[in-house]
Amino acid sequence: MSLAEFLSSVPGFSEIPAADMAEVAAICGVRRFAAGEALMRQGEAGNCMFLIRQGRVRVVKKDDRGVETASFRLGPREPVGEMALLTGEPRSADVVAEEPVEAVEVRREAFAALILEYPPVGAFLTELLGRRLEEGGGITRVGKYRLLGKLGRGGTGQVFEAVHPSLGRTVAIKMLSHALAMRPGFREHFLEEARTIASLSHPNIVTIYDTEAAYATLFLVMERLPGGDLSRIMRESGRLPPPRAAVILAQVAEALHHAHEQGFVHRDVKPANVAACGGDRFKLMDFGLARPVPVGGAGERPRTVDGTPHYIAPETALGKAVDGRADIYSLGVVAFEMLAGRLPFERDSVQQMLRAHALEEPPDIAALAPDTPAPLVEFVRGTLIKDPTRRLTSWERIRALLAPPQPISIDTRREELLRLRFAPKKQAAVERLLGALADDVRALGGELSRARFEDGPGRRHEP
Repeated sequence: MSLAEFLSSVPGFSEIPAADMAEVAAICGVRRFAAGEALMRQGEAGNCMFLIRQGRVRVVKKDDRGVETASFRLGPREPVGEMALLTGEPRSADVVAEEPVEAVEVRREAFAALILEYPPVGAFLTELLGRRLEEGGGITRVGKYRLLGKLGRGGTGQVFEAVHPSLGRTVAIKMLSHALAMRPGFREHFLEEARTIASLSHPNIVTIYDTEAAYATLFLVMERLPGGDLSRIMRESGRLPPPRAAVILAQVAEALHHAHEQGFVHRDVKPANVAACGGDRFKLMDFGLARPVPVGGAGERPRTVDGTPHYIAPETALGKAVDGRADIYSLGVVAFEMLAGRLPFERDSVQQMLRAHALEEPPDIAALAPDTPAPLVEFVRGTLIKDPTRRLTSWERIRALLAPPQPISIDTRREELLRLRFAPKKQAAVERLLGALADDVRALGGELSRARFEDGPGRRHEP
């Protein structure tokens, strides 16, 4: 098996186009180690990582007294030494060949170039780091925050529970994908935008507390929410009842309206970015963190678009400039999915998915979900219009379409006709009697009306 063929079998590297693999293989080296020989030693500087091609190695960690504290084995296609590559800190363990070993050496400069050129390699690196954070692996902190455990995974990275050591506040920390964090200019843009996003005070937007930079990536510190996200709710429940879907959509719409007024475009509205807060309260998260998606046919050098292909707006798919109208389209896709229990488009590749959003008409929501009320049908149809200049974008109209229906008041009270005959000289006494009766009837939630007949029942005069 050639080096290029081997790299094609390694996660992350396997998504590099075949036409580029020979070039990638050329910037990697091959090292051979005899049984008992060290690939690396604890405490030495780390400027490369290895991908084991043949053989097995033993990884041994020791404490300050040289006593072994942990050990494990790694074999073909598994990486070793990536943590020192990420942190710039000394190696944290000895790695010794248990048998003759052949390993692919990837040096720091080459790996950084690969991440910039091929986002899946960055995702592979993020997966490795996430595994180390989840398993302990000697990593117990991100900046000043102490890690407690893993909460889940999002499109832009993995999420961990942590606590601020001095404040005692429990937070959620999202580790961004290295494919994002290592893009030219992204770090500066992210840190500047995160400070501004933290000022987006709104009941339907997740609160941002802090940022941290560590392990060659960025971490976003935000409020810890107990309820998972909308994608999980939809996986467990299937299609949602229209009234509940409207409640959720209305809250996300309010969040987007507020953000757009402050000059922010989300760029990745989808169920996984809608956090459940318990009950029927929801918050939108991950502003400005749209994941780059590789686009290109077989053998082509990929370009990228930002967002998630299943929810992406036509103008984004076509590589055009986007504004808040793209968020409204994505919200329409979320609405369609909640009401129909399926996405408007399902395709076999990213390229086909983008083409569908750009050029194909979605199925009619009224036909797929006949119980959908007319206002929600209008909302879905209006937000999924391809041309952003014709798309439903009036927040006043959106708010009206997503508002709960007003209850219809039906008067179910009975009506009784009471006829009273009396002598004219008793008029004052009758007035007192009727006044008291009217008070009693009002106390019961009713009303008393009078009609006077002067000359018998044939002629009726209002008092």
